[in-house]
Amino acid sequence: MRNLTTIISKETCLFYGLPGTAILAVSLILSCKVGNDFAGSTFVNTVSFFGSNVLLWLLYLVLFQYLPVDLMRIWLSRKNLVSIKATKNNADIGTVATPVSIVHPMTAEEYKAHCAEFERKKQEEHQKLVKPIIDYVGRVMSPFMEEAELDLLRNEIQAWCDNPNHKPKPVKLKTVHDYKDKLKTVSFKHFIWNIAARLGFGNGYSGKIQADFIKSLFPNELKDVESKSLERSLTNSPDDGHIKLDRPKHTDNYIFHF
Repeated sequence: MRNLTTIISKETCLFYGLPGTAILAVSLILSCKVGNDFAGSTFVNTVSFFGSNVLLWLLYLVLFQYLPVDLMRIWLSRKNLVSIKATKNNADIGTVATPVSIVHPMTAEEYKAHCAEFERKKQEEHQKLVKPIIDYVGRVMSPFMEEAELDLLRNEIQAWCDNPNHKPKPVKLKTVHDYKDKLKTVSFKHFIWNIAARLGFGNGYSGKIQADFIKSLFPNELKDVESKSLERSLTNSPDDGHIKLDRPKHTDNYIFHF
């Protein structure tokens, strides 16, 4: 059970006692006035007394308890909102105050110059690779071809270096009477694989492309060999034939080991 001093306290008397006395007095006056208008009816007096009591208490609670608290809450929330907006405006002002550098558009001449420089470097790198390949062709094939046919072969290899889908013209080997001096199938496979390995298998020089190219280049010598068979055995017997298999190293991709 709650302590009596807690229930009847100074704050309780101030909050409910004094207003209650005033409300009671006002209710009595109002009920007497209303009762006189109805010939002193007890029922009218009672109803008007309790009605005015309830209404006055509700008015008191709204004006002196709930309404001030709500007004204070609204005031505080608006104050916080104003503070937040002020902080944001200060931040925006600081941001706007920071100068923003403008990148000027590139001119057409600069754009073309950059593209031309890229293509020039690309061609330089390509020629650095093609030159040793053409030199390799001349060195390893000179013993087996006439000079005119060798020049044709070198031109076809040059075109193949520029385009892996190039369709070559056939070339001829010179007549060799000693069977030991003839190029065998394994030499043709090694020859084309050594070149393709420098050009890069991922750049379009796949096994099928190599097989089709070498078969078109030497149709007479490889007429009895199918392209699929060539493709499957390009690196077989690496140490056989006049032309050996020459695997490039990562540090000397442009170098051929004769």
